[in-house]
Amino acid sequence: MLKSIDDPTSKRDRAWYNRFRMPDVFVSPNNGSQKNNSQAASMGHRNIFSAFNLYPTDIDFETRENNEKIILMLRQHPIINIKWIVVSVILLTGPTLLNVFGFFNIFPLGYPLIICLTWYLLTCAYALEGFLSWYFNVYFVTTMRIVDINFHNLVNKKVSDAEVTKIQDVSYTSSGFLGAMFNFGNVFIQTAADVQEFRFLSVPNPDKVAKILDDFMVKEK
Repeated sequence: MLKSIDDPTSKRDRAWYNRFRMPDVFVSPNNGSQKNNSQAASMGHRNIFSAFNLYPTDIDFETRENNEKIILMLRQHPIINIKWIVVSVILLTGPTLLNVFGFFNIFPLGYPLIICLTWYLLTCAYALEGFLSWYFNVYFVTTMRIVDINFHNLVNKKVSDAEVTKIQDVSYTSSGFLGAMFNFGNVFIQTAADVQEFRFLSVPNPDKVAKILDDFMVKEK
C-alpha cells in the first residue's frame, strides 16, 4: 500500500534513513557538495564522552590524513564502566570498615593515617586507570580505513588499521542480556590486511556499525 507524501509515518521513515544512510561518505572530499558537508557537520556529536559519534566534528587522531574524513568514532558502551566504578566505591569504604573492626588499634599513633592515605591513593589510581582505559581505547571508521587504537597505559599504545577496500566480511553479536537491554555488542571485521580480524568490542548500536561497514563493501564491489 502506497503512503502519501504528507503521511507523517513516511516522513519519519525518510528522516531515519537520511540520518543513517551512507552513500554520501563515498563522495571525494574535494568534489563533495557544500550541502553534503553541511549535513555531515550538523550530524556531528559534540559530547566528548559519547561512545557513538557519527560524523564527529571535534574529534581527531594523529595519523589522520588531510583528505581523510572521520565517519564514526566508537568507544565501548558506558555500561562497561560499572565494574571498575563498583569496585572503586567498595575500596573507598575499606578504611572505614577496618576502623570499625579495630584493625588500626594494633598500629602506633600516626600509622593509620598513612595507611588510609596510601589506600585512597591506590584506589584513585585504580579508578583513574579504569576511566582512561575506556576513554582512550577507541575505534574509527573513516572514508579511507578502519582504525583500532588500544592504549595499554598512558605511555604505551597500539594502533592497527586497514583500508576499507580490504574489508571482506562484517558480522556482529549482541552481548547477552545487558547487550540486548542497552543495545551494545561486538562487531567483527575480516580483512585482507596484515591484521586479518578487527574486533570492535562492546560498542553501541552494533547493527548500525555493521551497516556502515557493509555499505563500504557494497561500494567497492
